Amino acid sequence: MKARNSLILIVFLLGFAGCVFEPIDVSLEGSWQCEETSEIYMKAMKGTSIFPVYIAQDAMSDSKYYVDNFYNMGSGSDISFTIIGRSISISKQSVSGIEFEGSAILSSDNNTIEFTYTADDGGGVVDHVTATYTR
Repeated sequence: MKARNSLILIVFLLGFAGCVFEPIDVSLEGSWQCEETSEIYMKAMKGTSIFPVYIAQDAMSDSKYYVDNFYNMGSGSDISFTIIGRSISISKQSVSGIEFEGSAILSSDNNTIEFTYTADDGGGVVDHVTATYTR
């Protein structure tokens, strides 16, 4: 019985010897199109807003990125996020007096990001936002 279990283990391990495990390429840097729906701002416009964003990777971290033109606030209005696996986290941060916080999921083909976040300008009403980034 012991010999048989050892043989099974050896065969199992040899099966993995020929496998090469490659890391998932999650490079997100580049131009993306954002389709955003906002509870506050989109009610007045009766629809979704579509605008370009640019995602840049932090030079010091493989898991930290910056989004330029986040929330359609214009060039130079960046938020940062971190990615672990396919999960993205936007930690609480303030840009131009608006506090953002949320999360996102990266698709398996690395070409779509589904964001859900809040935007709070301190005026008493928090905007709940969904956005889909595609490239």
